Amino acid sequence: MSQLNIALAIMGGVAVCTALLSALIKRSPVSEPALAVLVGLAVGPYGLSWLDLARWGDSFSILEQAARLTLAIGLMGVALRLQRAALKAMLKPVMLLLTFVMLGMWLVSSLLAGWLLGLSLWAALLLGAAVTPTDPVVASSIVTGKFATQHLPLRLRDTLSAESGANDGLAYAFVMLPILMLSHSPDQAWSRWLIESVLIGIGGAALMGAIVGFAAAKLLAFAEHKKLVASSSLLGYTVAFSLLTLGLAKLLHTDGVLAVFAAGLAFNLFSEKHEEQEEENIQEAVAKLFTLPMFVIFGIALPLHEWVALGWPLVALALLVLLLRRPPVVMVMSSTWRHSLNSRDSLYLGWFGPLGIAAIYYAALAHSHLHDPLYWHAASALIFASIMIHGVSAAPLSRLYSRHPGAAPRGSAHLDE
Repeated sequence: MSQLNIALAIMGGVAVCTALLSALIKRSPVSEPALAVLVGLAVGPYGLSWLDLARWGDSFSILEQAARLTLAIGLMGVALRLQRAALKAMLKPVMLLLTFVMLGMWLVSSLLAGWLLGLSLWAALLLGAAVTPTDPVVASSIVTGKFATQHLPLRLRDTLSAESGANDGLAYAFVMLPILMLSHSPDQAWSRWLIESVLIGIGGAALMGAIVGFAAAKLLAFAEHKKLVASSSLLGYTVAFSLLTLGLAKLLHTDGVLAVFAAGLAFNLFSEKHEEQEEENIQEAVAKLFTLPMFVIFGIALPLHEWVALGWPLVALALLVLLLRRPPVVMVMSSTWRHSLNSRDSLYLGWFGPLGIAAIYYAALAHSHLHDPLYWHAASALIFASIMIHGVSAAPLSRLYSRHPGAAPRGSAHLDE
């Protein structure tokens, strides 16, 4: 019981402090997720030893389920924040980011993992898949708030938000293929992957999420029209139906992460009530209340002794993944979206593809299937490096971008009018 009370006090304190100092933190070199991770590290087994996940139960199960829940709530906020005009204008770059760029990030990360850690083909592809998706929660700390709106155009903010929201769910197919290959015969693995992971997991999740989101929007409109609701706030309603979608997805054996994002996007598109300021406030509230505690948990769970045991190859992997996983792939593809994003947009987009809660979830999922802690030991180091380095570079690079933004492309110039 004391562990629970200490955890509540620390996580609540982190949320309160970051809320009170949010404007200062946005301008500082340290991001909110980075601060939360450092707090977790300080109170965990390698710091003050106030909290230890091993005393709560199965550490990997806690990480997996906590990350899944946090992703669901965070993704709902991301989906609600996206503007319809931006979605339409930025459709091409978002689709390219979700296909060719995502595939490139997977292959580059896997090659680096196989080379530096000496992993087999499918083991390297699994670790690479776990660190492929950009994280919507960490990305939100970069593209939301007054600081972001003052320094970054809407086309860039919503492109990163839409990509990070969608690719978390799509990464499920990338992760499950090597898991199945490592645990089944090739024939069984391919058939199960195509049916269970792609058709049911991804396709079923997108369909179910779209239906739930559409129904939620129409039910809310009907209830308001009949004056059945006492409050016009969307916060409680959207959090509740994100949890509903997550639970239904699990019961139907589909990917809950993608289902929640699809539900939020459908709700956004079909909702008759569309107040930008209210949705921005929802996202900020959700980030403080639900997502920051997950980063505290991550800080508590960091396997520092195992990092030391893996040595310099892990350090090299973390640095090279940040440098090579995304920037070169994005710049190669940048010529295909010049109508929507200029070269400076592509440079910024190439650098900010942070790792975070999605990678935590998939690394824990890999352990739950294969019971090999190496995936968590390696992935956690990459996630930690990304949270720290991207967090430190966000404010100065955003300021640098705002001083030299370049001309707005014709296809998206209307978004910032």
